[in-house]
Amino acid sequence: MGFRDLSTEEINLVLEKERIIRIAFAADGEQFVVPVFYTWHESALCGLTTPGRKTAMAARNARVGFQVDSTVMTGPWEWASVVGEGTFEHVADPGEYGAFAGALEGKLADAPQWAATVLQARFEALGVYAWRIRPSGLHGRAHGPE
Repeated sequence: MGFRDLSTEEINLVLEKERIIRIAFAADGEQFVVPVFYTWHESALCGLTTPGRKTAMAARNARVGFQVDSTVMTGPWEWASVVGEGTFEHVADPGEYGAFAGALEGKLADAPQWAATVLQARFEALGVYAWRIRPSGLHGRAHGPE
């Protein structure tokens, strides 16, 4: 077993197949890391969330770090991880975020009914906030058999 760097193609594969990203925000001496659903769309990490702490922090400092892990099929001993940094953007135009919203919906099609209901209720109560991170740096590592 060993560690190795991921190729660009392997990094893209991890980002295409996974659906949870952990985003690290920092503003005014406060740090916050939060997992959210995402999709990899046109070389950007994209998603829908509700306004709140993360979006308020991003308005004060749009520079973020992030991590995407892939262990679902292999367990904790074989994994791939992509980390990076970039700029967190609010995508206000529904015409612009419609394409990635559809891709995200497809990634979440296996959600149990209760989860879909809770998510829809949150969006109705708090509003939908579309976001995009354009990575300025990406690095991937893997651990597993040689």
